Amino acid sequence: MSNTHGMNYMDLSGVGNVGKTTLARHVLAPASSASIVTLETHSPSGDEAAPIDSGVLAAHLFAAPPGGVILDVGVGDCAAALEALALVARQDSGLPSRLRIVTPLLCDSKSVAGLRWLLGQLPDALRPSVRAVWNRVRWGREDESTLKDSEIARAARSVARQSGAQLCAVPLYESALYDPAHPLVRRYGSISSLASLPDSKIREVALSEMSTLLAARDAAQAAVANCAQVFTALND
Repeated sequence: MSNTHGMNYMDLSGVGNVGKTTLARHVLAPASSASIVTLETHSPSGDEAAPIDSGVLAAHLFAAPPGGVILDVGVGDCAAALEALALVARQDSGLPSRLRIVTPLLCDSKSVAGLRWLLGQLPDALRPSVRAVWNRVRWGREDESTLKDSEIARAARSVARQSGAQLCAVPLYESALYDPAHPLVRRYGSISSLASLPDSKIREVALSEMSTLLAARDAAQAAVANCAQVFTALND
């Protein structure tokens, strides 16, 4: 799916380690023409780019390229991101229509509390731009029925409903996070290339490798399909 309408995406969460960069790299970037801009000035390793401020963030939102931009914001820069969003929203009434604030959730109370905090800090006009999505869901243990019926899920739905945000119905499964360093991904260039590998190419490999390659293609196809479904849900 091409990002022809120039949609901007901001990965934002009130808590860390919930998978913002995962969503940017596996879901948003492959399905759109938007480029990723990482804004992480409080990295424990101290090896990130020069510090940014709300003015720099606002400039990205005002002057995004035609295909849009993916702003991957570290939790330490959340306050600067909120300040930038408020600044741009005051001057640009069209921002909500071209912005998705993507907030990954884990199946725990901490990330739901982070969603509640984030929505409480956002300008009212931008709350409908929020798309919360369940991340790292393990099929068979935290499947759709569990997400629907658990206390955590009910709390997340309540928070989203009260604020006007949207909780995406499609979760991102752990199995969709196919390792880019997988030898077969490296061999064929990308997860998408592995997923679209024709039968004729599979028949060219040694018989001893064929079952492994078929299984890898099936897994890659499922991963690509899941990421595409999440992207579609984020843009509803």
